[in-house]
Amino acid sequence: MRDPFLVVFILYLLLASTPRVCSEEASDSLYASGSGFEEVLTDALRCIKMTPGDLVFRDDYVDVDSFRLELVDHFMRTPMATKSFNRQWLSDWKGATPEQRRFSLPRMCADYLKMRRKEETLKFEDTSVLRKLNSENERLLQEHGKVLKKLPEPLRRCVTELFEDIVHSQIRTARAFDQLSDEERMFVRENLPVILLEDVEDEFKTPEELEELGDYEEQLAEEMMPYLAKTDVAKIIYAGDRLSFATQLCMPRLRQYLACQPEPKPLVKDKKDKANDLILRLQTSRGELIIGGFGSSKYSGSPAIVIDLGGDDEYCISVDSTKEFASSVIIDLEGDDVYHADGDFVYGSGFFGHGILVDLLGDDTYLTNNFSLGSGLFGVGVLVDEQGNDKYFGDTFGQGAGSFGMGFLVDMEGADQYSGALFVQGFGFVSGLGALIDSSGNDNYFAGGRYKDILRYKDHYISLSQGFAYGLRPMMSGGIGMLFDLSGNDVYTSDIFGQGSSYWFSLGTLMDAEGNDKYVSFQYAQGAGTHLCLGILEDGSGDDVYISHGVSQGCGHDLALGMLWDKSGDDNYVAQSLSQGAGSANGFGILVDEGGDDGYYVSIKDNTQGYGNPRRDYGSVGMLLDLSGKDRYIGNGKDSTWWTTPSKWGVGIDR
Repeated sequence: MRDPFLVVFILYLLLASTPRVCSEEASDSLYASGSGFEEVLTDALRCIKMTPGDLVFRDDYVDVDSFRLELVDHFMRTPMATKSFNRQWLSDWKGATPEQRRFSLPRMCADYLKMRRKEETLKFEDTSVLRKLNSENERLLQEHGKVLKKLPEPLRRCVTELFEDIVHSQIRTARAFDQLSDEERMFVRENLPVILLEDVEDEFKTPEELEELGDYEEQLAEEMMPYLAKTDVAKIIYAGDRLSFATQLCMPRLRQYLACQPEPKPLVKDKKDKANDLILRLQTSRGELIIGGFGSSKYSGSPAIVIDLGGDDEYCISVDSTKEFASSVIIDLEGDDVYHADGDFVYGSGFFGHGILVDLLGDDTYLTNNFSLGSGLFGVGVLVDEQGNDKYFGDTFGQGAGSFGMGFLVDMEGADQYSGALFVQGFGFVSGLGALIDSSGNDNYFAGGRYKDILRYKDHYISLSQGFAYGLRPMMSGGIGMLFDLSGNDVYTSDIFGQGSSYWFSLGTLMDAEGNDKYVSFQYAQGAGTHLCLGILEDGSGDDVYISHGVSQGCGHDLALGMLWDKSGDDNYVAQSLSQGAGSANGFGILVDEGGDDGYYVSIKDNTQGYGNPRRDYGSVGMLLDLSGKDRYIGNGKDSTWWTTPSKWGVGIDR
């Protein structure tokens, strides 16, 4: 898809002579050793007769809607403070315990949605909840108490406590919709997924048909808005956090149980269950409770709880559409497992409920469709994979995606492959947060390749992924999308919208802490904000390569901030237009490279490497700041130089 551009550009690099640059030699004081970012930023702005205090957005163009996140609103008022977000999150992550990094993410991130609750609210809030919970527990013991007593104590405690918290999460989640009628709730349940899903057949529709489809979806959104505004997302987050915490408490018991090399006796009577190496299968009011042994097992249906002790297992799980507010927990302790999806909303997926999936050991393969692998849509979804070289495949809204809830995919170890089409790999939609966190390994991320970008390019695909956040313009502000990769030599590939970018009052961020990484995208990517929002790509260390076409690499368009920040390494940046520190339509675009011998290459000089155009009744700002190293430019810049561009508010400094 991008090969012709790359070939032409490489030939251009080989043939190009040293470019002519409109610049002035730097003064000794401006490039004094030890100058930090704040000092260089101040000097750069002085070159265009501005100060850091001028880097603010006007807020009188759009009214605040009821879905605006306070964190996004804060950063829109103080856009340069956004640079601290990734580092604060990484500090919080490193300060957490290993178990908290896996299972306490809803609580850790609740403040981003302004939903963190006071300690005293982490209790039952009324006696009716407690009565219903006790009733369900008594029913479980009456129906299955004799069988449960035969289980080893660690397994019995895990099953009964998880069951209790599944019941609690369902009751509490239902309370989140107390202000909605049954008809209003069902309308939202049936139609919000319609707005998120795309159709591959759309590329064959006529312009009139596409316009009609767009009008229909806009009408749905307008009709849903008052119902969505009455939803208590805080209750949803609280219920999902409790179920995730209950899963966390089970893990030490299960690890201790495995360390004793147990030989559990099957408690099933069905010959098929025995052949399937099942120890326990119980039917309850909330779904099946299943415990699998150390052999290879196959799981199907819609179980509420699965605990598998080992073996290379196969899952083909579906959702029981007749059960509203359903929740589930799957814990697989060992084996190279395959997870097939029989429909949507599976494997760490919360849809008007909550889903937790934990896989400890093995090289696993996840083959899913939509709303899966750590997705929360009116719910909380958590997928934790501890070890192994894993493969994650999905279509739309997964691999860490959230709206009116939270979705997390956490992979702690291994060389992993992530592949999806749309709204994946750290995606946040309205009133939601989605995060993909990969702790180590050389990983490959791909998003796109399925749904054509019909309105802009016939030969490109929409991605809207990899640390991307999105709102419905102009009705509903967006959420927070985060992708954090903490180590390894990684490859990121997206097409239209991705890699630390955003759209409409939202925050999208991608942070890669270390490794020699490669970022490839086409447009609206690599630290790009489009239409009143914030997009950040931050790379900590390593020799990195950034390749894009345009509106990228630190580009802010229409009252938006786009920032690309690379802390160290010998890096190369390749783009065509409106990139490498470009501001458009009153946006701020900033590219900062703190260290290393870098190369900056563009094929269009007019709107790159420090470009800020006038728009409306004032301007845009674009800055390229290289703080150290011997650097090479094709475009406006030059090593050890400061320059301005004819765009009026565009500037670059190479120290």
